[in-house]
Amino acid sequence: MNATTQHITAAAQDMVDTGARVAEVAASRVVGKADDLMNEAQRATAETEKAVQAGIHQLRDAIPATISRAATSAEELARAGIEKARAARAAVADKAHQLNDQTASYVRREPTKALLIAMAAGAAVTLAISWATRNRASHH
Repeated sequence: MNATTQHITAAAQDMVDTGARVAEVAASRVVGKADDLMNEAQRATAETEKAVQAGIHQLRDAIPATISRAATSAEELARAGIEKARAARAAVADKAHQLNDQTASYVRREPTKALLIAMAAGAAVTLAISWATRNRASHH
C-alpha cells in the first residue's frame, strides 16, 4: 500500500472510530434517557398504586358507615310505618265503635224506621242478586 492509500485508510478508520464513539455516546444518552423514563414511570406507577390503595381504604372505611346509616334509616322508616299502621288501626276501630254506638242509639230511638230501612236494604240486595243471576243465566 502506498502512503496516500495508507493515509486515506487511516483517515477512514479515524472517521469510523469517531462515528463509533459518537454512536456510543448517543446510544449511552438514549439508554440514560430510557433509564430516566423507566424510573419516572415506576415512580408514577408507585404513586398511582398508593393513591388507589388509599382510595380503596377510604371506601372500606366508608362502606360500613354508609350501610349502617342506611340500615338505621330503614329501621326508622319501618318503625314509623308500624306506628302509622297502629294509629290507623286505632282510628278505624274507634270509628267502628262510634258507628256501632250511633246505630244502636238510632235503633233504640227509631225502631220502626230502623226495621223498615233494614228490610229495604235486604230487599235491594235480594233484587240485585236475583237480577245478576238472571242476566248470567240468560247469557249462557
